Amino acid sequence: MDDDTTHHESNNHKPEWYRTLVKEVNDLVTVVDTDGTITYVSPAITRILGYDPSELVGHEGFEFVHPEDRERNADALEGVLSNPSESETVEVRFRHADGSWRWIEATIQNRVDDDIIDGILVSSRDITERKEYEREARELAEEYEAVLNSVEDAIFLMNVREDGDGVRFEFERLSPSYERQTGITTEEVQGQTPQAVFGEEQGAELAANYHRCVKAGEPISYQEELRVSEEARIWQTKLAPVVSNGEITRLVGVTRNVTERVERERQLRQQNECGFSPELLALST
Repeated sequence: MDDDTTHHESNNHKPEWYRTLVKEVNDLVTVVDTDGTITYVSPAITRILGYDPSELVGHEGFEFVHPEDRERNADALEGVLSNPSESETVEVRFRHADGSWRWIEATIQNRVDDDIIDGILVSSRDITERKEYEREARELAEEYEAVLNSVEDAIFLMNVREDGDGVRFEFERLSPSYERQTGITTEEVQGQTPQAVFGEEQGAELAANYHRCVKAGEPISYQEELRVSEEARIWQTKLAPVVSNGEITRLVGVTRNVTERVERERQLRQQNECGFSPELLALST
């Protein structure tokens, strides 16, 4: 009897506890020989990839791997053959029975010397949803960066952290526009509290509005005084909470320097209170 026949028979006569185990686990269990030929597939293959085990046994696993991922898969297999004591984990696209591609995370171990397994043991799970989430997160991050870098209004992100005294606010990120208008950079303030950045008095006033937003659990809008220069002292700010798993974890602030407008309105009020109109003032000068 040749080696291949013996190998297939050995996999068909595994102990009953082993057969029961691989039927019950959620992960897909596959055994391949040193050439990559599939010698065993657990019943989970039907649920995860739509095949009957008999459709894969005897075929090379690379046949079902996406062409762009085959080299990475081969490198992982070569890795465990060269270093039997080490395992390899690889993410590849595997063809579903319906022709679509599913992302699989496979942990590969060398069990050639194991009398029961007698081959390369591959434990796999479907990570397609996770990969889709990661793709969407990357796209969202790119959109976020584009917005952050293009808007004229100054944007700041605050982390909301629980500590022994209640809630603590720490700067996470400043938009380029915020940095230009204030002269303050993300690098300078990241991880610091408003009090540490702007002083105890001004910082406490800022934090009071942040507390108000957290308590309200919804966006708030207000005018505040934050003196960063003579031309930038009064700001119109909108603050919104970011909720994760039912908890407010961040605050997003959008603020605009309204110093010039407020000063102009103040001057007009003073003129009106004194009985002078802008037209008369213009004629008298």
